Amino acid sequence: MLPDSGSAGAADHPVVGRTRMSAGDRRRQLTDIGLELLQERPIHEVALDEVADRAGISRTLLFHYFPTKSDFYAAVVEAAGQRLLRGRSPSGDTPRERIRSLIAGYLRLVDSSRDVYVRLVRGAAGGDPAVMGILDELRWALVPNWLEAAGLTTADGPMPDATTQLIVRGWLVGFEEIALVWDPQVVPREQLVDRLTDAFFAVAGHVPVG
Repeated sequence: MLPDSGSAGAADHPVVGRTRMSAGDRRRQLTDIGLELLQERPIHEVALDEVADRAGISRTLLFHYFPTKSDFYAAVVEAAGQRLLRGRSPSGDTPRERIRSLIAGYLRLVDSSRDVYVRLVRGAAGGDPAVMGILDELRWALVPNWLEAAGLTTADGPMPDATTQLIVRGWLVGFEEIALVWDPQVVPREQLVDRLTDAFFAVAGHVPVG
């Protein structure tokens, strides 16, 4: 195993380079640096030499923690996706109120992180299969949350049929695109939230009470 120490060329990071970290801490540090760089460019344009330099380690040591460039990109995308795609807990007493709260909250989130979101969703490592797989898993993980908020299942109950799950997953991907291209000067926020709420229940095949 390689020692976790900085490279001789990382002169700009003398303190970080001399700091010994556990494997888990080092992976988190490198992932956090990737998230910082994702603020500036698509993930596939993040240079591993720059990541290693910021961490005060060698490129060779970075590959000790992430065996391939694809592994590193996937870890960064997963971390970003957990923050941006996981959504928020719904609020409200009725299914319609809960779905409406999820939609409104998601629109606010994309508004506040639009550039990062675009880089994450549209620039996911130039189609890297590992990265695309992570995004797909994150989207599928949202489906039970939305179905539960809509009153179509419970936390410990059976899921609706596979067709309903697939359609809801597809609706969520379409919702992502709407959130990215939406101009509040053209379509008022409340109007969009109402129409999207109606659309969700229509595709889910369920008429909410309340």
